Amino acid sequence: TFVMRECLSSVVLSLLPQWKKGGHTVEIDCDDDLRIEGFPGIVSQIVTNLLQNSMIHAFDDGVGGHIKVTAHLVGQECKLSYSDDGKGMSEEVRCHIFEPFFTTRRGQGGSGLGMHIVYNLVTARLGGVIQCHSHPGEGTNFEISWPLPDSVAGENFESRSSAA
Repeated sequence: TFVMRECLSSVVLSLLPQWKKGGHTVEIDCDDDLRIEGFPGIVSQIVTNLLQNSMIHAFDDGVGGHIKVTAHLVGQECKLSYSDDGKGMSEEVRCHIFEPFFTTRRGQGGSGLGMHIVYNLVTARLGGVIQCHSHPGEGTNFEISWPLPDSVAGENFESRSSAA
């Protein structure tokens, strides 16, 4: 069991030199007491890859942007939303981003594996789903959800209900 906000904050802190240098802001919207049963390393890797992808692809050099990561429970699922206000992507690019070795930065250091890894971590390791929404000039949003064990979701619900 891990505290989601601590996990997300740790990822953002570890990448601080990269996103601060670009003039970006990163916002985390998550209850301080949201506890998740699972693998914090998987969640960390997913968010790390999404942040790095935004820093590489979403913003032109010298243009600061805003990134927001939201996590909360809905029923028996953890919902994680990741969005940036960057350049967005065309439908053609969006349709291929989870494919292995697909990159728009061929020859510039991109391997095309980051988003493929995210997809596999979400679907195979967490048993969840991931959706990407993006349009040119409108930023990018990833909606991720995965099921939680009944006991953990119930504990979080009870602690939030009794606090209200």
